[in-house]
Amino acid sequence: MTDFINPGVVLIFGALLLPALPKNMRGPYSVLIATVGFFLTLIAEQGFYGYMSLFGMDISPLVRVDKLSLLFAYIFSFIGLIGIIYCYHIDDWIQQLAGLFYTGASVGVSFAADILSFYLFWEMLSFCAVLLIWSQRTKEATEAGYRYILVHVAGGLSLFAGIMIYISQTGSFQFDSFMSYSGELFWWLTLIGFILCAAVPPLHAWLPDAYPSATIYGSVFLNPFTTKAAVYALIRGFPGAEILIYLGSVMAVYGVIYALLENNLRRLLSYHIVSQVGYMVAGVGLGTITLGLNGSASHAFNHILYKCLLFMSAGAVIYATGKEKMTELGDFGKYAPLTAISFFVGAFSIAGFPLTNGFIG
Repeated sequence: MTDFINPGVVLIFGALLLPALPKNMRGPYSVLIATVGFFLTLIAEQGFYGYMSLFGMDISPLVRVDKLSLLFAYIFSFIGLIGIIYCYHIDDWIQQLAGLFYTGASVGVSFAADILSFYLFWEMLSFCAVLLIWSQRTKEATEAGYRYILVHVAGGLSLFAGIMIYISQTGSFQFDSFMSYSGELFWWLTLIGFILCAAVPPLHAWLPDAYPSATIYGSVFLNPFTTKAAVYALIRGFPGAEILIYLGSVMAVYGVIYALLENNLRRLLSYHIVSQVGYMVAGVGLGTITLGLNGSASHAFNHILYKCLLFMSAGAVIYATGKEKMTELGDFGKYAPLTAISFFVGAFSIAGFPLTNGFIG
């Protein structure tokens, strides 16, 4: 691709080399590849790149770098780097590989200009998520991983069917707004594929089921990528779809109610993802550039930062105590003040406290 190196592709192919390295080299190598991916994202210039033909049909451009794609690519590549540093010390190349691959797939989704490339990177997200869930190596994680696969295969098939009908009816491969085709069969099939990954009720049960079942490092990667990639896809493909206002409103209330009822720390944070993504989905439904789409994108960016901080803080608590039920933790902050401060920063942010990014969002 002229004048452009896709950071997502670099991260994915870099991850594939990880198993061949000696154990003592895997941690530094993972950080290096994640850093290169973040740097390539930072220097990416706006424009369209990459051209190819498939079965005699022109598919171009393959890559779109604009303000929206850059916003999500920045935060995806940055949080991927933070996640790799967070799991630097572990002796499990599968989690490190999945983390790099997951980051690369998310960046690839952000930059995909054609619908086929987008779908390829989109399906990689589910593959990486399952690896992170199964890395816990418990019966609960194995079962949760299989349930995750079943749900996301259904969503992927719906999306694929929508894409094939879209290409057949329009002759276009470009991934842009579908709103001019509102109500068409492929419009609904594509929307279902997106809202399933956004964890819109009643298609949300996979999220609080799978995220707490993963390793504490896997949860840090699971939180920012799949649901926020879905928010990006909705902003790109369904701005102003009125149904999203109602779905997002239900999500916001539903998720926070179940979060209040939870005693498991990571399950509480998982339900709160449903609630927070609800605000983003509702904003996409509003469709207005200033208050709707920009607000959703801003909230997604900020949410990734503070929610990953919360998951990392929770992971530190679980690592130190082996307990996840909040009623069993006691006054943990007395013994781990830095962890407690980090958690409070995330909590204040998610509450929209002044001087935090949550307040701005």
